[in-house]
Amino acid sequence: MALLSVSVSAQMSGNQIYGSNNNSYRENGTARPQRRSITTTGLDFTVSTLVLINVQPDVLLVTLGLNEEAKTVQQCNDAINKRIAGFNSKVRSIGIKEKDVYIDFISQTKIYDYDVSEKEASQSETGYEIKKNIIVRLSDIKSLDELTKIAANFNIYDIVKAEYINDDAEAIYAKLFDEAIKVADGKKQKYVKTFKVNLSDDPGGIEDSYYSVQPKTQYQEYKAFETSELVVAYNNNNRYIRKEDRKNKTFYYQGIDTSAFDKVINPTTPEVCLQYVVEMKVTYHIKR
Repeated sequence: MALLSVSVSAQMSGNQIYGSNNNSYRENGTARPQRRSITTTGLDFTVSTLVLINVQPDVLLVTLGLNEEAKTVQQCNDAINKRIAGFNSKVRSIGIKEKDVYIDFISQTKIYDYDVSEKEASQSETGYEIKKNIIVRLSDIKSLDELTKIAANFNIYDIVKAEYINDDAEAIYAKLFDEAIKVADGKKQKYVKTFKVNLSDDPGGIEDSYYSVQPKTQYQEYKAFETSELVVAYNNNNRYIRKEDRKNKTFYYQGIDTSAFDKVINPTTPEVCLQYVVEMKVTYHIKR
């Protein structure tokens, strides 16, 4: 029976238990929400609510970085523009239009190197480097794999960033606001019924905070491996250098901890989503 218990525990936790930052809470640089349902004073009654929704993004903005080195600026420009033109032509095959691609000129710099002789090393200019970014708007997020394959054909490997965007944040806010009001009203009715308190019909004040959390801020890191101890030995004043095997490091998506929330909309989607939150406080006057 004990063996079964250990096996189930391992399956439920996964390799994330190796992570060094599992106990930290990183939510877009803000503190973990604290659940405060009801607070009262002699004059006022305040209901607090927290509502979250997981929303699949409408658009993915992908930034790809590339560079080119050559003896002259003209050679640099010709070479990098040729790669970009080839990339632009190929991405049409996966439905990306010309208006969905933007070329961002990043830098043009000189390259220096050293000429080393027996007694000295002298620095000299050897050429130029140009860096550009390709910013691509993907309406079909599943086409990202095809996009990276096409980019690799033109020696474009650097995925600088991927940003999730929703087209109508105001509609999402309106939905969350309505849900938060419903939750607050339910708490109010429960309090009134339980403690026989008379409250004002209309709220004396409403405070709400609305924000979104990008998936890029919610990835955590872990390294899953076991290793043994090694004693470094010295022999005749010779120091031995230890070379360790490469250890795999990976990341996983960890959305906002929802334990403090009154309601979570779309809680079980397996997709990585944008997360939107409304924190609300509704205050009523206590009738005497």
